[in-house]
Amino acid sequence: MDEIITWSAVRTAEEIAKGHVSVAEVTRAHLDRVDTCEPDLRAVVEPLEESAMAQAEAMDANRPDQLPPMWGLPVTIKINVDFEGLPNSNGLPALNETPCAEDAPVVRNVRAGGAVVIGRTSTPEFSLRFFTSNPIYGRTLNPWDSALTPGGSSGGASAAVASGMGVLGHGNDLGGSLRYPAYCCGLATLRPSMGRIPAFNASAPTERPATMAMMSVQGMIGRQVGDIRLAHGVLSQRSADDPLWNAAPDSGRSREGRALRVGWCVDPFGDGVDPGVAAAVHEAVGAARAAGMELVEIMPPMAAETAQTWGELLNAEAAVSMMDAIRTMGSKEAQGVIDGYGEIFGVPGLEGFMTAQARRMTAIRQWGRMFDEVDALILPVSAQPPFRADQDLEGTEALREIMQAHRFLYIVNVLGLPAATVRTTQDAPVPLGVQIVGDRMDDLVCLDVAQAIEQELAFDLGPIDPR
Repeated sequence: MDEIITWSAVRTAEEIAKGHVSVAEVTRAHLDRVDTCEPDLRAVVEPLEESAMAQAEAMDANRPDQLPPMWGLPVTIKINVDFEGLPNSNGLPALNETPCAEDAPVVRNVRAGGAVVIGRTSTPEFSLRFFTSNPIYGRTLNPWDSALTPGGSSGGASAAVASGMGVLGHGNDLGGSLRYPAYCCGLATLRPSMGRIPAFNASAPTERPATMAMMSVQGMIGRQVGDIRLAHGVLSQRSADDPLWNAAPDSGRSREGRALRVGWCVDPFGDGVDPGVAAAVHEAVGAARAAGMELVEIMPPMAAETAQTWGELLNAEAAVSMMDAIRTMGSKEAQGVIDGYGEIFGVPGLEGFMTAQARRMTAIRQWGRMFDEVDALILPVSAQPPFRADQDLEGTEALREIMQAHRFLYIVNVLGLPAATVRTTQDAPVPLGVQIVGDRMDDLVCLDVAQAIEQELAFDLGPIDPR
């Protein structure tokens, strides 16, 4: 394994800045890693070797005096955002023909930050599953254990980063699609606050429905929390394409002169979690306490109601805005999963949709009051370790088990809150972790807590060789 691909994003940026290695050398090392791992993993499904090397060589020949924060960092972009000159397929063969006319804001910000895009990563159809497979590229494998899912919908990004194909992988998160893939591959990420990172796809035929726009965010997956922090400042730059973009630096709470007070909860739903999941939370609590934080066990409010609200809002809007496309372009497998969501959560009409929106506001208020008492909250990512690959295709009861386990994920989306994911155990076959949920716009507080935990536990966070 080339030493260059073992470096974190932070170290890679430092080595380039010091002139110890060129952008071309870094890019070449990561492209060689793609050649080694693909097409077996089916993670970086669209390598961009020619354009990446041309960009890297041009950057070395025209190096500015002041380097942007991500100068020369090799990254991947998920195939469900607009990328100039290539189609935004969203995992659908029917959309894999027409090239996009311009980059999405998140891609523009990545480029402006100096990163080199070395390839694009896979997603499930419509990016609406916690598993990553589609009719174009097949199933993406988890490099730790091919029998397990790498997560979804950003499973291509997590498999790529875990195996050393890029130092950072772009993804997005409507119900956990950054945090679950990071969890499944022993990685770090941040689901930013609603509005923190601009989002827009000019190729979309219509505007995204309001609730989906409020629950879906863009972000990066990396091997270390410091790498996510580095990328966060770049990704969160303003774009006029997203009217929901928010420049607020934080929640406005003062933390001067005191240690962070961090809440924690193993089971807010009251129906049990896997012992390994509970152990991951307790490891995080111990590490945060060792880092000097005050830890308090707390029960977050309205957990079950908030989880149900996510499903009702998503299904109600999908029924109006997406179902025709799902029926005409989706595979039978994808249609079956989406129909399963309808069975599990129901598909409200207008009155039910309005009731769910009101319930969402109540939950946001109650969680805001909780964050008057604590600065952040440690929660499991899922009630279970990573599921089998494509387990959601095994029928409605299997899907029901998955969606129950993942309530920890999508309650955060409906609340619009930030949540960082960090590894806290070395369990086999995949190390487990937790999420650090924060008050609205307190993205950096989430990263602070996660990074302190990571530093206390001091695991080897380098890339792995796929088994």
